[in-house]
Amino acid sequence: MPKYFWLCLLVLAGIFDTAFAQEAPRIAFPQHAAVVLAVEADGVQIYEAKPNTAGGFKWALKAPEAELKNLSGATVGKHFGGPSWMANDGSQVVGASPPLNISPAGTNVPWLVIAVKSKSGSGLLAQVDYVARISTEGGTAPAEAPKAETDIVRVKYRAIYLFFQKT
Repeated sequence: MPKYFWLCLLVLAGIFDTAFAQEAPRIAFPQHAAVVLAVEADGVQIYEAKPNTAGGFKWALKAPEAELKNLSGATVGKHFGGPSWMANDGSQVVGASPPLNISPAGTNVPWLVIAVKSKSGSGLLAQVDYVARISTEGGTAPAEAPKAETDIVRVKYRAIYLFFQKT
């Protein structure tokens, strides 16, 4: 059973809706939108070395790479660079940058809300207008700077992704 089973169950049952989520202390969710899908992501955030202005190198996010799992733990899609989310039925959304809302960064990748800039397919994700990442664990760049421009690191992370449709 996925770690975030109870949160996903509340979302899918309509008990954890956008009205309740607006009061969440970490991030503001889209108004006039309903959650149409909640999944757990299990994967990595991939960072690559980039030159910094002071000389040397710094970590820069290259792309996420994660499986999206439903309440029963079955893989229903994937998350990858773009940022993009693709369901097993072929429907896909690509998020706009920068995020609409973002929580302060800490030891975990921040919570965020992203507007969808493009959609394709007619399946599960066809009606999605916003994507939120919440309840994150891990995924931040290493504290130690990269030593060479070719350095790449894959940092494990987990999160809940909520997919919203405008109402």
